[in-house]
Amino acid sequence: MVMDRQKRYIIGRRTTWISLLGNVFLSFFKLLAGFLGSSAAMIADGVHSLSDVISTIVIMVSLKVSSKPPDEEHPYGHGKAEAIGAKLVALLLIGAGIFLGWEGINKIVSGEISVPGRIALWGVIASLIVKEVLFRYVYKVGKMISSKALITDAWHHRSDAFSSLAALVGIVGALLGWPFMDPLAAVVVAVFILKVGWGLVSRAVDELMDAVPDLDLQDRLEDKARGSEGVIGVENLRLRTNGPYFFVDLSLVVDKGLSAYDAHEIAAKVKQIMLEEDDRIQDVLIHVDPAEIKEDYPYQE
Repeated sequence: MVMDRQKRYIIGRRTTWISLLGNVFLSFFKLLAGFLGSSAAMIADGVHSLSDVISTIVIMVSLKVSSKPPDEEHPYGHGKAEAIGAKLVALLLIGAGIFLGWEGINKIVSGEISVPGRIALWGVIASLIVKEVLFRYVYKVGKMISSKALITDAWHHRSDAFSSLAALVGIVGALLGWPFMDPLAAVVVAVFILKVGWGLVSRAVDELMDAVPDLDLQDRLEDKARGSEGVIGVENLRLRTNGPYFFVDLSLVVDKGLSAYDAHEIAAKVKQIMLEEDDRIQDVLIHVDPAEIKEDYPYQE
């Protein structure tokens, strides 16, 4: 169920503050452990967490903007601010992935590799635990308030947990006598980041391009409209998303002998049916077309 904008914003703001404080602590802790322990993998993981701090700030701003009600200049509301925020986060991930991968490859090629200290090992273990907790919490809240931006931020936490796991393998391998595994783990971390970033930017672009968010729901809505009393046909039904909300546009074909009042009543009933079908649907715009039943729509009985 989609809650009202203000309550949704309050919950989202609280969650992003928890996410932000967690990332600030982890960034400082992992970078410190990486430098003190001379671990390229740990430093890469710390940079990843630092990018989380920036991304969370972006999410906070986008949630604030999306909580605004529709106005004269934005009659559909400000929901797409979350898609813009998600896209910025994704681009940040891709940039961080390229940087970290390049640094790891340079260390392997140059041979400038040092064995990490045990502080790096304990740092990465702590990071794994904290990141998994943050992922589960932020993802749960994101689903509850239907926030793509928060869900994006949650997957950012999960990608950081995966990168910490890769860093753990690299640090352990280096401590066991294979020093090259530490910078190699940094490269693996970069690949994780790039993969997640590409997936997130693709989904954000889909929303900004008004891709169909739910094909099953679109089909159900068309079936509901076709089955409504007085409806001869349904044309150009389109479903698009705006933040956590959906907007529906369609044309209803009715008997041209109907009065304007009767045609309007049919459209009003179809709109109500659609609004009740899914509480994410915020508005339904219906255009009514008159037609001869047998001549223009011979499939009707």
